[in-house]
Amino acid sequence: MPNLARSSLPLLLLLFAARGAAAQDGFGLKGHLRFNSSDISAQRTDTLPSATGFGLGAEFVLPLGIGLGISGYTSGGVHDADLQTTSLVVLAEANYFLKLLPLVSPYVGIHAGLGRYSRDDSDDIRRPELRDGTTELGYQVGARLQLNSLLGLDAQFRRMSTSALREQGGALERSQFLIGVTLF
Repeated sequence: MPNLARSSLPLLLLLFAARGAAAQDGFGLKGHLRFNSSDISAQRTDTLPSATGFGLGAEFVLPLGIGLGISGYTSGGVHDADLQTTSLVVLAEANYFLKLLPLVSPYVGIHAGLGRYSRDDSDDIRRPELRDGTTELGYQVGARLQLNSLLGLDAQFRRMSTSALREQGGALERSQFLIGVTLF
């Protein structure tokens, strides 16, 4: 009997993992920390440097693995943010999730800037519009580790679009690394 239990353990783990991958479909909320590429390259220890920015977003992943989302981000730390003065750079993004492995989904995508918004803009909300042409789009490459049906961890490299680079200010570079959490 112990041999049967031992041999069925990998099968049970595989079924649990495959169930978690199904959460790649549907609506999700995500949050992430941003790191400049040069900060990561210069770091020679096992610890991450301080985040240069953070962001929040929402996405909807269709059953075919195509994710459509919107996100906003700002430079500075989470604790440094002041709701009265902080402005967000807003992006529209599309990703394609490659469902190759039960727990890990690599993805590639593109994004375009929708503008920069602050609390002052809430009095006179203007309609967001794409600010990047086809030659100015940004791209991202990453992977999502699906821990269970409700929680995923993301790691991503992002090359910012032309308009997002203009809008984000000098603290953030064009090439960035993101580490984030997605809730389904």
